[in-house]
Amino acid sequence: MIEICYFLIIFLYGFTIVNINRFVFLFVTILSLAVIGIMVLFHQAKHFGTGLGALYFIGFLTLIFAAFWSVRRFLIRPLEMITHMVQTQDKESSRYFIAELSMLSQALTNTFHSMGSQNEKLKNALDESRYLDGILRSIADINQNLISAETIEELMQMSCQRLSEHTGYGLCWIALKVNEELEVGGCSEEYGEVLHLGMKLPLDEDESIAFAPSIHAYRDNTILILDHLEITQSLAAWSFIAKERGYGAFISLPLMAKIGNNPFGVLSLYAQSSDGFSPKEIEMLQELAGDIGFAIHSHIQREAFTRHLSMDVVTKLSNRVSLIDYLSLHRIASLAILNIDRFSDINDVYGVAIGDQILAGYGYWLKKKVEKTTGILLYKLGSDEYALVFDKFQKVDDSIAFLEYLIDKTEEESFVIDGIEVVLSITVGFDPQSEKLLEHATRALKQAKLERKRFCVYTSLIGAKKEQANNIEWYKEIKEALEESRIVPYFQPIVDNRTHKIIRYEALIRLIKRDGTVIPPHLFLDIAKKIRLYPALTKAMIDGVVERFEGKSTPVSINLSSEDLLNGELADYIEDAIVRYKIGKLMIFEILESEGISNYAEVSAFIDRFKMIGCSFAIDDFGSGYSNFEHLLKLNIDTLKIDGSLIKNLPHDHNTQIIVRHICDFAHEMGMTTVAEFVANEAIYQKVVEFGIDASQGYYFYEPQAELLT
Repeated sequence: MIEICYFLIIFLYGFTIVNINRFVFLFVTILSLAVIGIMVLFHQAKHFGTGLGALYFIGFLTLIFAAFWSVRRFLIRPLEMITHMVQTQDKESSRYFIAELSMLSQALTNTFHSMGSQNEKLKNALDESRYLDGILRSIADINQNLISAETIEELMQMSCQRLSEHTGYGLCWIALKVNEELEVGGCSEEYGEVLHLGMKLPLDEDESIAFAPSIHAYRDNTILILDHLEITQSLAAWSFIAKERGYGAFISLPLMAKIGNNPFGVLSLYAQSSDGFSPKEIEMLQELAGDIGFAIHSHIQREAFTRHLSMDVVTKLSNRVSLIDYLSLHRIASLAILNIDRFSDINDVYGVAIGDQILAGYGYWLKKKVEKTTGILLYKLGSDEYALVFDKFQKVDDSIAFLEYLIDKTEEESFVIDGIEVVLSITVGFDPQSEKLLEHATRALKQAKLERKRFCVYTSLIGAKKEQANNIEWYKEIKEALEESRIVPYFQPIVDNRTHKIIRYEALIRLIKRDGTVIPPHLFLDIAKKIRLYPALTKAMIDGVVERFEGKSTPVSINLSSEDLLNGELADYIEDAIVRYKIGKLMIFEILESEGISNYAEVSAFIDRFKMIGCSFAIDDFGSGYSNFEHLLKLNIDTLKIDGSLIKNLPHDHNTQIIVRHICDFAHEMGMTTVAEFVANEAIYQKVVEFGIDASQGYYFYEPQAELLT
C-alpha cells in the first residue's frame, strides 16, 4: 500500500513538473501532504499507545499544518490582498507564487490606472462644462438686457457688469469709436484716472499707449488674446490693472454691426486664469460680441432715425411730428402758424436749392428772435410754414404783440443767398386757447389768406357755418357716390428697380362725380371719417379690387387706416370677400404709418388673421413720424414704403440721404423689401437705385389710372 502511495506521489510530481503550473503544483503538494498524512495516520494506528505512535501523530499534525500553511500562504493570503486592492483601488500590483493571481493583480492595477485617468478627464470635462455653462448663463442674461435696455449707455453698462460677475472673469469694458478715438461707454468698475466712463483712447498713437491691445484689436479687426499676464513687464494701464487685481489673461474683441463690416468699437475682458481662454470660450465670447455689436448698431440707427425724423432736414428745427408729440404731452396756452407768402414763386424763380436756403435762413432768424423771449417754442411745419407754441403762463395780449412784431420785422429784413436778395412777408393764424390748437390755428391762417389779412385770431365763429354746410354737402356727395357705385379704385403700378417690370399695383380710392370729374381722396376722406361713412368707402374699395383681380397673378395693395384695423365687422367683410374670390396671395394691406397705431395687440391679431389666408402687409408713408420703430418691432411686416417727403428730397438734401440710407439698411436687415414713393423724375430714381431700394412708385413710371396695364 505504501509503495502504491509513493508511486502515486512521484507520478503526480512528475505530471506537475511536465505541465509547469504553479497552481497545480501547489494543489499536488497539498494533496501529497494529505496522502502522506493519511498514510502516517494509518501506520500510527498499528503502533497506537507506543512511542512510535506518538511520533507518527506529531508527524501527522506537522503535515496537516504544512498543508494549511501552504493554502493560507499561497492561496488565501493573495486573495485577501487582491480583495483589499479592489476595495482601496490600490494602483500598485504585487507578484504571487501562483502566476494567475499575479496576472489578476496586474490586470486590476491596469484597470485602476485607466479608471483614474478617465475619472480625471471626466472631472476636467465637468469643470469645463460648469465653467462654460456659467458663461452661457451670463450671455443669456446679457442678451435679455440687450432687448430691455432703453439706451446705448445702459446696454453697455449692463453687459459689462453681468459679464464681470462670472467667476472666471474680472474687469470688463466697452469702448466705441467717436471721431478718431475710442470712448469708454461701459465699464464694470472704474479705476479713476486709469480707466473710467467717458475716457477717450486715441487711435493715432503707437503700440506703447495705455490700452494698446484694445487699440490693436480695433485697428486690425481681430481678436487679441494675452495670457500669463503675471510675467508681463509692460507699465501700460492695461498691465497695471492686471497686476493690481491678479488677473491672468486678457481678451479684446472688435464690435461690428454684422460679420464682414468694419468695427465700430471693442469689448475688452480680463480673466482670472493665466492659461488664457479655451477655443470654445473664445467662440462663445465672439458670438456675444456679435450680439452686443448688433444691438448697439440697432440703437445707434434708431437714435439717428428718431433724431432725423423728428427734425426738419432743411432748417434743423423740430418738425410737425415733434409738435404733435409735444402737444399730446403738455398743456399749453396758445399756438400760431406763420406762413411765408408766395413762397412757391420763390421756388419757381430761383429754384428749390435757393428756396431751401431761404427757409433755413428764415428759420435761423426766427430762432434768434424766439430765444430772446421765454416760454416760446419754434417748430417747422410744411414747406413754408413755421409754428410758435406759447406756454400757459404767456398772456394772450403779449403773444399777439410778439406775433405782430414778427410780421413787421420780417418785412424789414432781407435775406441774401448767393448774391440774390429776397424780402419776405408772412401771414399768421393764431389760436389763443382751445383743445384743437393746431387745427384751429390752421383755420385762422386760411381765413387770413382768404380775407387778405396779415393776421387772424381764431374764434368759434370762423368757418363754423361754412364747415357745417361743407359737411352736409359732402355727406350727400359721398352717399350718392356709394349708392351709384362711383367710389372706384384707380391703380398705380409699382416697378422693380432692377428689371423695370411691374411687380404689383396699389389701389387708390377715387370719387367720380356725375359729370365725370375725378375727386382725389384728400378732398373727402377726412370728411368721410367725420360723417361716419369711412367704413362704407373701405368696403366699396375691397369690392372693386377683389372683382378686378380675380384670376390675376399680379398682387395688389390697398390702404387700411387704424379705424379699419380695429373694426371687427369690417374685418369679417374683407376676409369673406378675399376667400370668395380666392385672391389671398395677391392681397397686400398697407398700414398708414402716420395714423399712429396704439393698440398693437388688436392690430397684430388682424395681421396674423389675414396672413393665415395668404395676405401680406406693408407700412405706408414710413418716415413721416418716429413712432414707426415700434411698428417694425411689434408688427409682422413684409414691406416698407418710404414716405414721399423723404424721397423727393433725395437728389439735393444730404440729411435726407442719410435717413433713407439708414431706413433701407434697417429694413433689409429685418428681411423687409423697400418701396420708394413719389419717384417723380430721373434724378430721384437714380438716387433710389443707388441706395438699394427694391421698387419704385411714382409719376416717373406710371400715373394712377382706372384700368390695369396689360
